[in-house]
Amino acid sequence: MAQASAKELLRNIANVPRGERLLTFFLFLWFFITLSAYYVIRPVRSGLLLADFEPTILPWVYMGTAVVTGIVVYVYAKLAGLPRKRLIGGTLLLFALAFVGWWWVAGRAEAAAAAGTGGWAWSSPAFYVWVDVYSIMAVTIFWMYANDVFPPKSAKRTFGLIGAAGPLGGLTGAWLTSRLVAGLGTRNMVLVAAGIYFLAFGIFLALEMLTHGRSADRGAAGEKFEKADLGELPAVLRLIRSSRFLLLLTLVVCFERMVPDFADYVWQAMLNASFPDKDAYTQFFATVEFWRNLIAFVATLFFTAAILNLLGVRFALASVPLTIVVLSCVFVLMPILAVAVLLKNVEEGQRHTWFKAAKETTYTATSREVIYRVKGYIEMFFYRLSRGVAGILLLGITTIAGLGMQAVAAAAVPLALLWLWCAWNLGKEYTALEAEAERRDSAAASSAARRGSR
Repeated sequence: MAQASAKELLRNIANVPRGERLLTFFLFLWFFITLSAYYVIRPVRSGLLLADFEPTILPWVYMGTAVVTGIVVYVYAKLAGLPRKRLIGGTLLLFALAFVGWWWVAGRAEAAAAAGTGGWAWSSPAFYVWVDVYSIMAVTIFWMYANDVFPPKSAKRTFGLIGAAGPLGGLTGAWLTSRLVAGLGTRNMVLVAAGIYFLAFGIFLALEMLTHGRSADRGAAGEKFEKADLGELPAVLRLIRSSRFLLLLTLVVCFERMVPDFADYVWQAMLNASFPDKDAYTQFFATVEFWRNLIAFVATLFFTAAILNLLGVRFALASVPLTIVVLSCVFVLMPILAVAVLLKNVEEGQRHTWFKAAKETTYTATSREVIYRVKGYIEMFFYRLSRGVAGILLLGITTIAGLGMQAVAAAAVPLALLWLWCAWNLGKEYTALEAEAERRDSAAASSAARRGSR
């Protein structure tokens, strides 16, 4: 088994052309660091929040995330025309410094709570929202860069390998938190995340030197998107509305955020009931995430490329909503912690492996303008707006209607079925777009060969 896995790993690496290996390696490191920092603070944010509040605050936090992300995306859109080095480099540095700032805020909140003076209760929900914004922006910016420097054919070869850095970073971050939180305390794990994320800035600078600041040639695949005027949100919305491909992609991204929040609510509510102590909650959360990410790392490294190439983008996109439909039904019938663990971790494991690689592969069939402008709106604004919608729905189910976790799981089923339909049809659109691009590239190559033979 180990020998077969090693052979598969070597085969995946060998499939990457020699000229792309260093680029792939640095992107792997960048993604690894991004997810390591996130998974260090992910259990921390939940531990801090649910130490101060009941799980019923989660829908409000989800809605707050949507509002804050909308503001962040507006600012980002105004800056999207900056040179790549300034835009991405500045964002990476800002996030690293913000970690340090939140560590200081958490210290003031702990001191105020110990003294009984209060006044810092806002900090844990605000930190939860900021971690959400960090997670989507840091990952989106990374994939923007990867989409920009790799053409579509290279993406299929390399994105599965690069994507393996996500679960590897996740299990590393979760392992660090599970091992260090007892000695350092929940708050000091934020400083650990800061130290990790500062490394991403240096790796980005190395990548810019390697690529000389250039973008990949998109060939015929991106021609239909190249002439669009994407300076403002109305223009972006018009382009999305006019393109069935982009419309389906936007809907898939919306459901990708909305539906898993139902699973997340079930997961966190069950954990809160089982582990009332903040540090015990954080440690169990991190331990489960470690094992999930270990399995996801192996799956990404050895199976994602095969799934994309043999079963196709359509299958990879449809697998997550189908999983949620099945396991949500199981939880309705058997509402126990073990099923909640399965529901949350199986769907998230798939979502961060072949689903993520498949979704990012679809962007390579567009243009650089779409990658840096439209992708920002889709992956940040629409993604987090959908979390706000999820928050409203969860608020209605839990607070207004007074229903419990089984009702939340049941409500996820019809939404997951809609997601499944959109994902299946997006895969169909991508396949057609890819085939059209290959025909046009082949025709262009034949025409050039004929001219050269004259």
